[in-house]
Amino acid sequence: MKLGEFELINKLTKKLSCSSEKVIVGIGDDAAVVKLNNSYQIITSDALVENSHYKREWINNFPELYYYLGKKLLSISISDVASMGGIPEFAIINLGVSKQSEEELLEALYDGLSDACKDYRVSIVGGDTVASETEFFDSTLTGKSKGYMLRSLAKPKDLVAVTGTFGDSRAGLEILLENKPIESYLVKRFLDPSARVKEGKEALTLGVQCGTDVSDGLIFNLYTISESSNVKIDIFSEKIPISKELISYVGSRKRALQYALFGGEDYELIITFPEKLLNSIERIGFKVIGVVSEGNGVFLDGKRIKKVGFDHLRSVE
Repeated sequence: MKLGEFELINKLTKKLSCSSEKVIVGIGDDAAVVKLNNSYQIITSDALVENSHYKREWINNFPELYYYLGKKLLSISISDVASMGGIPEFAIINLGVSKQSEEELLEALYDGLSDACKDYRVSIVGGDTVASETEFFDSTLTGKSKGYMLRSLAKPKDLVAVTGTFGDSRAGLEILLENKPIESYLVKRFLDPSARVKEGKEALTLGVQCGTDVSDGLIFNLYTISESSNVKIDIFSEKIPISKELISYVGSRKRALQYALFGGEDYELIITFPEKLLNSIERIGFKVIGVVSEGNGVFLDGKRIKKVGFDHLRSVE
């Protein structure tokens, strides 16, 4: 495959058209938004594929692997809904079962799914099971909202804020890939991300218009806002939230910053908002890391930084 993931998506979607006036947001944001009477339905889909998102042999060092894959499968879709300010409702789960799939591991997967459903008040209402040479799990999720936040609505003079800490997930993945001694906090940050439903909903209620989640890396997803909104974003390294566990793991904040900027799969939220909302935004758990201005690109401490993040298709070249 010569094209990258997002180049391929752009090329393929040019072949599609949508004639329904009910579609408010189609392909190109964290999720689709459809108008339903006096509210909106949010629709998204995600997959976990063996040898792309996880490796079966990790279970040797982390026996609860499939339980957490079940939780993660639902959580990453919920994060898309949360990034738009919505509340998750219904999910459909599809399983691709290979010759190597084991019944007890699939049961563990569904234990994780069940607990995630309880945590986020989601109902699984159906799905499909197919034979596949490669094991995979897929979720389609709907949510509801009275409004929505989009990547394309950042404005000059907005502040940029985030939830949580960054880089932990990359470290957790590294531990599993390199068969290092398990550091529970970091591994669970990779396998058991927390979707920020409460924070997303409250941000929308306060009047925030621009939001996205961090699935492909902090810098990469800041670029999705910059490019969609045609603005420049400046962030500051001393303001990037980094956990003490990550700093301890890599040995210094300077090194941890590289994990935080480019790591991916943190599933935290990024929003931009007018300064008048600052106190309210900080009260609901966001931390300011930068500012929006006229121009283009993403800058760290005054220097333009390259758009680097995870690309599924580039990773299999």
